[in-house]
Amino acid sequence: MKAQLLAAGLLIGSVVSLGAQAPCNTKRVVMDSALTDVFTVLGGEGRLIDELRREQGLSAANLNPVPVVDPVVCTKLAAAFNRIIPPSMTFAVVRVGSVYYARDPDQKRATGVITDTTYRVLMRLGAEVPPPRTPGKRP
Repeated sequence: MKAQLLAAGLLIGSVVSLGAQAPCNTKRVVMDSALTDVFTVLGGEGRLIDELRREQGLSAANLNPVPVVDPVVCTKLAAAFNRIIPPSMTFAVVRVGSVYYARDPDQKRATGVITDTTYRVLMRLGAEVPPPRTPGKRP
């Protein structure tokens, strides 16, 4: 009886793991882009970034982004986007010190989110907003 339950559990576990896709995107071009994004943001100047670095204990010396491929972390960070991420979509996650940067899979909506290690959103990064057009002038 125990052997049958164990076999059934293993079968169900393997079917569930085959059907579920980890949302981590590990493609080199996507990860390189995410690494560049997070380094640019956290290495930038501005009051909000300064405050974030101070609160999280980040300095120029410890801004070493590390790609994250842990499916558990990526799955938990999917909720940080504030919308449903379809199972077929993947996104890059980078850890820098005590924060995660999750790069939005839909770059037209936003560029990403920065969370702490408890997955609490610290900062949302939006898509680039074009400068306002001057009336009467053509781009």
